[in-house]
Amino acid sequence: MKVILLENIRKIGSIGEIIDVKRGFARNYLIPQGVAVLATEEALQRATKLRAEAEERKVQETKDWKVVADSLEDTELEIEVRTGPTGRLYGSITPAIIADSLAEKLGKEMNKRFFNILEPIRVLGKFKIFVKFVEEVNFNLTLNVVPDEESQKVIEEHKEEQEKLKKLEEKEQKSDANSEEELNKEENDQKTS
Repeated sequence: MKVILLENIRKIGSIGEIIDVKRGFARNYLIPQGVAVLATEEALQRATKLRAEAEERKVQETKDWKVVADSLEDTELEIEVRTGPTGRLYGSITPAIIADSLAEKLGKEMNKRFFNILEPIRVLGKFKIFVKFVEEVNFNLTLNVVPDEESQKVIEEHKEEQEKLKKLEEKEQKSDANSEEELNKEENDQKTS
């Protein structure tokens, strides 16, 4: 069954495109949702008009996103997170968190599908994130994951405790080494006498 799409549908087609789909998909989903209409003569004329409008919209959208991408190209997005004493995050940084943080910074709505994270981010540090706003506009964003104030205090306290433990272990090793030397001396003294 041939239908004309009235909206962009991912992996199916774009506005004004004539596609051939199964009857059930057209009757039960596309047409009732208002996403497509049957491909009639009248609808074909309408499709031509829709394609032209969609193309204009796409060109304008690409220009708009290109301006945003150019402004973000060399910037670093900093995200404050809560961490444990070792610097590991409670949970992970998701594309939704990045989208919300960037939307707050720019004042422009962001979709979580714009951001491609290859591996979950579960530690503090800097990461490169691939961003694709539209087909022709993509770039790498530097993401800096830092602890919030409360977590920073916990991390510092943990480091201090680790240093104290290390000093204690060094003292114990020195005292153990000294006591072994004394025992060896006594044994040598006993053997010589």
